Amino acid sequence: MRANRTVFMLLALAVTATVAGAQTGEVAAATYVGSETCLECHDTVGATMGAHGTPAFAKLSDHGCESCHGAGSIHAEDPDVVANRPTMKGKSAAEKSATCQGCHDGRAQFFWSGSTHETRNVSCTDCHSVHSPKSEKAQLVESTMLEQCFSCHKNVRADLWKNSHHPIREGKISCSDCHNPHGTQTAKMVLGESVNELCYTCHTEKRGPFIWEHAPVRESCLNCHTPHGSNHIKLQKTSVPYICQQCHSNTRHPGTIYDNTKLPTDDNPTTGSNRIFNRACLDCHAAIHGSNHPSSPYLGY
Repeated sequence: MRANRTVFMLLALAVTATVAGAQTGEVAAATYVGSETCLECHDTVGATMGAHGTPAFAKLSDHGCESCHGAGSIHAEDPDVVANRPTMKGKSAAEKSATCQGCHDGRAQFFWSGSTHETRNVSCTDCHSVHSPKSEKAQLVESTMLEQCFSCHKNVRADLWKNSHHPIREGKISCSDCHNPHGTQTAKMVLGESVNELCYTCHTEKRGPFIWEHAPVRESCLNCHTPHGSNHIKLQKTSVPYICQQCHSNTRHPGTIYDNTKLPTDDNPTTGSNRIFNRACLDCHAAIHGSNHPSSPYLGY
């Protein structure tokens, strides 16, 4: 009995090992087959162009199909099986971007993790096209950077058609002159340590230092200006004097001279403040960003 039991156990172990070996062989890992194999089927113009617009089959190209899609031997052996297709379509935004960052991990992408775009599930391929780019540079999905950004930021497109705007649609500056779409340490993916430092790269005369500073200016340019477009002059949020009275509502001048309570009426046309006509804050306080005049603490020169 004991001998029979021993023989039975040995046979069972042998069968188990054989089955396990067969199963391991059936699930062999895919191997690389080269771009030439891929191009036997994927021979369209878009597919034949690899990353960076170079032919995937070029001898000197190091950006073949499998650089992004992974080893393709299993798919090549049985291309009709959908589960074996190494496509990007079913992957999440994070997975697509991780593939790109296998190469693109330099300074420009340093702050991608946690950036505005990354946390909103925007992937690299939402803006960049590997096989069919429309732009001359950066392999964008749209023909220009401006159109690429506008595909999501439609409110900015509207601002740029207002009377006062940065010359972006005129082609003098671009979105990437102020923003890094791959992320920065500052809010709104702004280039520079702060909004003010970014503005000073062009508007250097506003930097100072000044003997007499204007506190809201030092705090942020956005206290008075909107960055993309405004229907008021010089990208102001509203017109002077109303923009001034957002802070200076109680000053040495009556705070009500511009609130319509001192205007002449049909019933009494002689009433009203004589300071309401042909006068504005900037008539006297011309150096609104700061003054270096020793006797002008109120930004008069």
